[in-house]
Amino acid sequence: MSKPIGVRIDSRQEEIWLKFKEFVEEKYGKKHTVLGNELVRALQLYLDLYQKASKNNFESHIIKKKAGEIEIKSLKEISYDLLNTLIAISGYAENLEEEIKDEGAREKIRKIKDLATKSLKMLQERIEGME
Repeated sequence: MSKPIGVRIDSRQEEIWLKFKEFVEEKYGKKHTVLGNELVRALQLYLDLYQKASKNNFESHIIKKKAGEIEIKSLKEISYDLLNTLIAISGYAENLEEEIKDEGAREKIRKIKDLATKSLKMLQERIEGME
């Protein structure tokens, strides 16, 4: 037996609700009798993800929320993303350094490259410490 439940949605997040209803209608070809079930599934998924992050210690995970989406990434995974970014910055600075003729600008780029290299080493040590 189903039970009607009412909630209010902030007008800034109304678009998410409309997208959700549209998703349910596309999936089932109707909203009647299935919208509530899909909403409960979505809420259960949210709670499961939140509890998973809590059990695995919030300090080792980052929960990113944006407009109804949840993404959980471990700090190790985020560290590898940052590592790849630093590698790209270092390579870009090295290529730029070779192309620039002005010695003052080259020195600034060398400093950026050196800082990126130091950051890479520090980050690699921290990643190794996580293992």
